Amino acid sequence: MQFGLFCSPKADAPGFAADTGQGFRDFSEFNIEAEALGFKSSFSVEHHFSGWNQSSATLMLLMALAMRTSTLRVGTAVLVLPWHNPVLLAEQAATLDLLSNGRFDFGIGKGYRHGEFKGFSMPQEEADARFDESVEVITRAFTSRERFSHHGRFWSFEDIVVEPPPMQKPHPPVWVACTRPASAEITVLLLRSASRSAPVES
Repeated sequence: MQFGLFCSPKADAPGFAADTGQGFRDFSEFNIEAEALGFKSSFSVEHHFSGWNQSSATLMLLMALAMRTSTLRVGTAVLVLPWHNPVLLAEQAATLDLLSNGRFDFGIGKGYRHGEFKGFSMPQEEADARFDESVEVITRAFTSRERFSHHGRFWSFEDIVVEPPPMQKPHPPVWVACTRPASAEITVLLLRSASRSAPVES
């Protein structure tokens, strides 16, 4: 049996203000100890505008953790695709995968907090369509070493090759947050059509 952690790190900690970043340092030390105890993985949330100083730059936080560990897998639970430029996200995720020596798990989702969509001035009704398009772009960015173009409803990219490629092939394992059976079924079909050889978990 293997054990992993699900974390919601905050910048502040008891007795320390958010601008000290002590909570993030405590998160790192906590996970270093977990690795020493034999834990397999640690997944971290992404949240914005909560007023609770939650982790908003999750990949940066996981990069710092990857630099201080050697066996612990680091993962996102989850990155909300509608809020991110898919090409920039693919580049950052691939960089983390390389510097962690292939220990990155790519957890993605559509988002659920109304206040976060409002803060980004994004209609929550667009979440499904934005997620689907981002999966298509990111999968191609991870797996194609040839230049390509994309012209979609929300994103357009012209004659690009996304660098660097990730270490894990065809790309880091993809985990998708789903709260409804119908959503899980649609997500599996979407990911399989995007990359027939992709490892998919839901």
